Amino acid sequence: MTLEEVKESLRTKTPVAFVDDHLFDCIPVVFGGSRASYIAWKRALAQRLEVDPACIVFVGSAATGVSLNPSKFFKPFDSKSDIDVAVISSHHFNAAWRYLRMNGARRLKVDNRTRIAWDEHVNKYIYWGTIATDKLLGVLPFGLEWLKATTNAAQLPPTVGRDINLRIYSDHDALRNYQINSVRTARNNLIGQE
Repeated sequence: MTLEEVKESLRTKTPVAFVDDHLFDCIPVVFGGSRASYIAWKRALAQRLEVDPACIVFVGSAATGVSLNPSKFFKPFDSKSDIDVAVISSHHFNAAWRYLRMNGARRLKVDNRTRIAWDEHVNKYIYWGTIATDKLLGVLPFGLEWLKATTNAAQLPPTVGRDINLRIYSDHDALRNYQINSVRTARNNLIGQE
């Protein structure tokens, strides 16, 4: 989608319809319309993460063609953009959440960046049923395997050389609600700018 198409969609569709049409029921922009390439990529990543391919959903600018992050001002997807992937897995979410809860003392021994991310999860992300692994992957019990999976995914077309960011969601409803909230914020920001 072009920037103007995304903006028009944000203006005219409800956040629920936008999420359904442009995140959950589409071929992500990064795949250039190739459903076969998209399915093969998801299968390869899913196998390494030990999840079902249906549990992998592209989000962010790699999906829509434009970043909906308010601080990025609708930046178009380009050759330097990263790939944001949602992984719906109650098993991995619960393992990560339990680890973060049970290892509070270890939190004091990690670097400042990881400690800040840990605190953000306690205060923000857990409410939404999500774990942002980009900052915590190194401390999670399955972190090494997932790091290998993202390294491998960054060697597969069309994501060669790109950073692959995974975010775990406890269930489909958590992913849907998180994305709807983000789209609602982007829509409100767009309308406020006009």
